[in-house]
Formats: sequence, structure tokens, C-alpha cells
Amino acid sequence: MNKVSFFAAAALSVALLSGCAGVQKVADKLDMKTGTYVSPEQLATFVKGKTRQADVISAIGYPPARNEISGKEIWTYNYTLITAIPFVGENKSESTVFEWNKAGVLANAYKANGTAGGSSNPMLNAAGL
Repeated sequence: MNKVSFFAAAALSVALLSGCAGVQKVADKLDMKTGTYVSPEQLATFVKGKTRQADVISAIGYPPARNEISGKEIWTYNYTLITAIPFVGENKSESTVFEWNKAGVLANAYKANGTAGGSSNPMLNAAGL
């Protein structure tokens, strides 16, 4: 009887775990995403001192936010992900920042957590809160 219970428990575990993978696939389609996601691997392909603005534009598109600070041009790509099902996946709010010198060559590129003065919840931002 113990062997039967063990095999039944194992079969149930496999069925539940494969079901979780299916739930994740459905949840991915229901997730709320805004902005431009730049993966860490993609960010690593941009080389300081070599990458030009046209390279970044062709790889990820025009920057939605551009500023100038201390003689450097700053491009910011914001990204927010809110998962559809709680505890399945992870919410994310991040900014990918590119700093350019006056010649249009990459001086620095990094990720930051969210947008200064903004909420990581786009629903609150839309409501003006």
C-alpha cells in the first residue's frame, strides 16, 4: 500500500507542476506591460566609448525621454511589468539609462529602479496619484 501511495503522490506532484507551467504561460499573456524592456544581455552589447546613438536606436528604438545634464545627453527607457496573477512571476519597474558625450558616443549605460517621482504602478500614474 505504501508503494501505491508513493506513486500516486508522485504522479499528482508531476501533474501539479506541469499545470503551473501552463498557468505561467497564460499569465504572461495577461500581464500588463508598458515601456521598452531592455534585457541585461542586450544592455551588455553596448560598449562604452564605441557604441553610437544610431546603434542604440536601431537595436531598441528612439528614446521616450531625453535630457541634458552637465553636458551629457541622457536617454531613458522606462519599463513596467505588473503580473496578472499574484505570486506567479515578479512585478518590475525599471529604467535603462544611456549617457552620451557631446560626440554622440556612449559614456555610460546602466539600469535604475523605476522613475524618479513616479510610481511603479501605472494605474496610480494614470489616476494622477
